[in-house]
Amino acid sequence: MILKDKVAVVTGSTKGIGRGIVRRFAREGAKVVVNGRNPAEVDALVSEIKADGSQVIGVVADVTQEPQVQRLFDETLRAFGTVDILVNNAQTYVNKGEKGPFLKMTSAGWDEYVRLNMGALFYCTHRAAQIMAEKRHGAIVNMSSNAASRAHRLSIAYDSVKGAIDSFTRAVAVDLAPWGIRVNAIRPGMIAATGWENVPEEEKARRRSVIPLGREGFPEDIAWAAVFLAADDAGYVTGQCFEVDGGLLAQGRAPCAELHKVVTPENIDRF
Repeated sequence: MILKDKVAVVTGSTKGIGRGIVRRFAREGAKVVVNGRNPAEVDALVSEIKADGSQVIGVVADVTQEPQVQRLFDETLRAFGTVDILVNNAQTYVNKGEKGPFLKMTSAGWDEYVRLNMGALFYCTHRAAQIMAEKRHGAIVNMSSNAASRAHRLSIAYDSVKGAIDSFTRAVAVDLAPWGIRVNAIRPGMIAATGWENVPEEEKARRRSVIPLGREGFPEDIAWAAVFLAADDAGYVTGQCFEVDGGLLAQGRAPCAELHKVVTPENIDRF
């Protein structure tokens, strides 16, 4: 019960990583706020968490819209009286040309993708920080990506926004430190979340082959990192961006391009 009686808002928490985080927070004793844009998905997850005996409310809100963010926090305050933890997990795709080769990207897609995703980050963080500042205590966790420090092909807008999230995390952490508010980010690697079930098995195996720990991550792996960063035990940790990627970025080269053979328990005696 690491988060016992803490009030936690997790945006975009009806599926994938967000779902894993909000469920783990509830198991750790937090009073949780489920957020999403689909009422049926919000209601279903709230019912699941209630069945486990946890305190939970659901708020249908599009966090790219500032008035809806205000309503999200107003409903949280009415239900629980405060906010102790915010996880900025929600992400929005606009599909207007923000993906694909740079030479084929559109300014409309770029503008809207950056505006909506960075807007949601600002609106939620700003409102939560106002509440936390009154009591000189709080924890904010932003969901970044290893794309913040390494490029993905055909994902320039995505990579750019994730880099901006890391910079935002550090800047806000420094600014809010006098109020006792800690701000950190998590950089997930390859996570078996929404859509993973549609990836062919041979492709899954290829992707796993470049991970030093030899497997994909799961929402639960990210959830535990979020628990740590949100907990009072991490009271001296702020402005940090944590890799949770099975060692992917720790290596100089992927195994397929390595100059030396990868040593495993099965082949170590050959060396």
